[in-house]
Amino acid sequence: MKEHDIDIAIIGGGASGLAAAVSAAKHSHCRITVFERLPRVGKKLLSTGNGRCNLSNENISPEYYSGDKQFLSFVKDVPDAKELFRGVGLITRMDNEGRIYPHSMAASSVLDALRHKAAACGVEMLCQVMVSDIRKNKDVFIIIANNEHYSAKSVIISSGGRAAPSFGSDGTGYTLAKRFGHTVTELYPALAPIRTDINKVKALKGLRTYAEVSLLINGQPIAKQTGEVQFSDGALSGICIFNLSALAAKNVGKCEISLDIAPSLSDKELTDALFSAAEIRYELPCEELLTGLVHKRIGQQLLKVVGISCSTLCKNISERDIKNVAAIIKDWRFPVTNISDWSLAQSTEGGIPAKEVTPKLMSKKADGLFFCGEILDICGQCGGYNLDWAWKSGYLAGIAAAEYILGGKYD
Repeated sequence: MKEHDIDIAIIGGGASGLAAAVSAAKHSHCRITVFERLPRVGKKLLSTGNGRCNLSNENISPEYYSGDKQFLSFVKDVPDAKELFRGVGLITRMDNEGRIYPHSMAASSVLDALRHKAAACGVEMLCQVMVSDIRKNKDVFIIIANNEHYSAKSVIISSGGRAAPSFGSDGTGYTLAKRFGHTVTELYPALAPIRTDINKVKALKGLRTYAEVSLLINGQPIAKQTGEVQFSDGALSGICIFNLSALAAKNVGKCEISLDIAPSLSDKELTDALFSAAEIRYELPCEELLTGLVHKRIGQQLLKVVGISCSTLCKNISERDIKNVAAIIKDWRFPVTNISDWSLAQSTEGGIPAKEVTPKLMSKKADGLFFCGEILDICGQCGGYNLDWAWKSGYLAGIAAAEYILGGKYD
């Protein structure tokens, strides 16, 4: 085995790993090798933003993150995503909600820009190579991959969390980190559907409705989101649901989801509107009471929940019935029965805590070992927040690893 045959070994060729490779290469002449277990790098990146790659957001703020928010202070001086991508020749655009995309609206453009820049800087990509162990022998890291041994002066672990294992992130990075004495907080699927009583959503499968969504514990809201809710097979889905999923996963069995599917109307406005509709549709069956307010199948389900037959004529329902319908529209409850499978999650809540790394993302357990991306205990909402963290943390780790090699150890 040849000593120091690699300067910087990057474990994982996802978003943060590629950012680290480009960053380290641009700021040094280090020999850099990316180890990727899949046949090609960046597979998960291609699926982001429905294939359009929502790569950042104009409104990056701690309020859009959960986990150990101290990490955000580490990257406060890192250039924003638009500037980072200008450095690899990628033009971006922003939508009306502040979400930033490649101008082509194609995730492949982002991946190609990173790959081409890495190749131009001499970065080596080893694909279909599974790293099974990393050890440190004095100042050298020994990497075991596909039964081969590699040595490196510095290692960046950017292998992701546990979400979406088909894209190569199965939690291996946590195992590698633990061998150096790191701890990992409890892990939860994030940005995922929320499982509920299948009987409550069975008749609604495939439907969508706009709603204000509240996560309740003991009937009290602990978090809220607004957006489109999708009813699926035994679960609630949609971006607003995804943003509540990690918190729901931490409270399975003691929390529930409340949907207000008429958030623009006050309780009184809604009740008055239903009384008016009942008078206008006097001779029609009750399933027509909610016409124009909600999808017909949703309306039928709401009536069923409050115990009103769809065939009952509007003239035969009581004032109490109408108030009950209004109440369920403003507070439709669904118990959280289970967490989603990791295969359905887009990100991971939990990971290595900030107290175990320096502000340059170097391990406090092993000099020369760095972390970036999803393996760390920081998780963003939908809207480009997780990819923003991936680019910035990768950029920082890449520069820091190069500095470590070129300038020696630092505090």
